[in-house]
Amino acid sequence: MKTVIFVFVVFANLLSAQVLTASYEVSYGIFQTMGIADARFETHEDETYTIRIEARTTGVAKFLSNNRTEMYESSGKIIKGKLIPDTYKKIRKTNTDKITKVYTFDHLKKTVFKEVNDQGKSHKEINDFYAGEDILTLFFNVKHYMKLRQNQLLHAIGANKENGRIDVIFPKGDVVSKMKKELGTEEGNFVKVILNDRIFSSANGELLINLNEEGLCEKAILEDVLLFGDIVGKRVK
Repeated sequence: MKTVIFVFVVFANLLSAQVLTASYEVSYGIFQTMGIADARFETHEDETYTIRIEARTTGVAKFLSNNRTEMYESSGKIIKGKLIPDTYKKIRKTNTDKITKVYTFDHLKKTVFKEVNDQGKSHKEINDFYAGEDILTLFFNVKHYMKLRQNQLLHAIGANKENGRIDVIFPKGDVVSKMKKELGTEEGNFVKVILNDRIFSSANGELLINLNEEGLCEKAILEDVLLFGDIVGKRVK
């Protein structure tokens, strides 16, 4: 499933809500529905937040991936409307193995500590790079960049391993028209996100995303995946 499953579901910005939930189906060429992702976002009275994404394979993909599931969770503070993570966790499980990674942020020292537990064996280290956001908070914080309508080069823990770079592009003119056609809608806001990672052998992990008026992702397409074309994520509830 890789990161692409949950990237489809985290593009939202309803920070005024106490609890926000959404579910998505992800389809891939001849495999049709290959995964389900459930997202939950909570804010608390003490100005803290929790984001949790649970993704699981289905059908043929479930068989081929040995019943792979993934969980992503970010928790931290809300400062002037922006999410600032304290910890980011990823758990990947199959029928035969389990790997847990926990990232702890020290924003004052601009350092991120990583603890990996692989089959009961754990080790700690300093992450290769610092980023002020993880990939979940970055997508929830996108409203700050949408106000400017300017392209952004960002970095996030949980994105590509080399430097966490993510490009957020706000298309204009003919590019928007093309995106509307590909996503099959004229409504909402349209954003292109480049993950700079060869997810499912796509060239750069380029996502076309449609946001509704509330800022919640309705549909996303990962373009030009090897052999099978595009991966499509669509909100189902």
